[in-house]
Amino acid sequence: MPRSALACALAAAAAAALAVAEQRIGLALSAALLLVLTAGALSARDRRAAAPEDHDDPAPVALRLLPGALAVGLALQPVLRDAGWVVAVSVAAALVAGAAACAPARSWPRVLGVAVAPARLVAGNVVVARTVRALLPDAAGGRARHGAPVARGVAAAAALLATFGGLFAAADPAFANVADDLLTYEWDPARALWRVALALLFLGAAGALARVSARRAAPQEPRAPWVPAHTELAIVLAALTALFAVFVGVQLRVLFGGAAYVGRTTGLGYGEYARQGFGTLLFACALTLALVGVAARREGRVVRALLGALCGLTLVVLVSAHLRLGLVEGAYGFTRARFAGHVVVLWLGAVFVLVIAAGAHRRLAAAAPRVVLPATLAALLVLALANPDGRIATSAVERFARTGELDVNALSQLSADALPAIARLPSAPENLVADSLRARLRRPDGPAGLNLARARAR
Repeated sequence: MPRSALACALAAAAAAALAVAEQRIGLALSAALLLVLTAGALSARDRRAAAPEDHDDPAPVALRLLPGALAVGLALQPVLRDAGWVVAVSVAAALVAGAAACAPARSWPRVLGVAVAPARLVAGNVVVARTVRALLPDAAGGRARHGAPVARGVAAAAALLATFGGLFAAADPAFANVADDLLTYEWDPARALWRVALALLFLGAAGALARVSARRAAPQEPRAPWVPAHTELAIVLAALTALFAVFVGVQLRVLFGGAAYVGRTTGLGYGEYARQGFGTLLFACALTLALVGVAARREGRVVRALLGALCGLTLVVLVSAHLRLGLVEGAYGFTRARFAGHVVVLWLGAVFVLVIAAGAHRRLAAAAPRVVLPATLAALLVLALANPDGRIATSAVERFARTGELDVNALSQLSADALPAIARLPSAPENLVADSLRARLRRPDGPAGLNLARARAR
């Protein structure tokens, strides 16, 4: 790491230990994240200056700058949002976006490497430690030359401060109280450990971004990926395509037959039927995506046609999952899990559309790795900006106006992001929900916990 990046990393660690620990989500967390991202950017700039041929990127300037812009936008979410789950997703996505800005992902293995790079915190701390150790020999001579005078000065200052401080404390009780408050410190090992852990977490994240920026932009693959045999692959894909076609046919009958058909064939209510299968369908679609990633290594018209058919049928399955989710919401209301379900369905659908387009055009196939990661990060930024808790509360208020039903327990678990929408409820149910939310706002934020959502809710 260059010295400027190390300074940013140490500043991020100090901010995490002193201002983020035991404080509310807010400005301090965003500031620490921005320092981590700055450390990664400075490391990447230093690496590009040292070896420009390794980091030559032919992509348009806008595409190269997009991950950095997304990283900044995601890092600011702790100031804008109070929902802990939204902030957690945004923080993780900001670090991934920072890694993508440091090391452009031009291939699928590189996309995976960039996505997991911020999680390599141990390796990141090793990078920081090696940087610090490399700088120590430069200061060894100065330390030997100036160490004795510094020690004598500190000892003399401590003695004089103790003498005159004792005299002032004896002369003025008010000063004695102030000195007692400043010098009294309650040692709590658990809190100290938490602060150290946060400092190491942010140090490791900064070191991880510096580490990923040091990798070559177009690394050599250590070995060729495994490619399944043509005949076996064709049989597998044909069987799966047939199974998906049968399932889609059943889903079409459910769609047109409605609740009466579901009741006759399964004995379940429409909402209960929809709720049972949603998660399983999403898992099946994700598994299909992994299978397509392996099968696409094999060239051939038959394989390509079967993959196209399988992806098309998977899109229909995703539409079915989306409709199921809508039925569940109609029966039971809108929740965080169902909001996240919509996001996952839309993301998987977009990925499968991109896979189909890449299979039809080779130029799109070459550009796909560069598109998937920024598009995913942009979707997460849109998710945070959309204020999920506020939308959930708005949906609950509208449902209450239509049906008179209100899930007080679910709404009480929301964050301050939801209070403006909850305030539109009639006074009696509004008090039931909002009192518990407002109780959380009694704790002051302070400068480190500055948060616009909580300020607006107050």
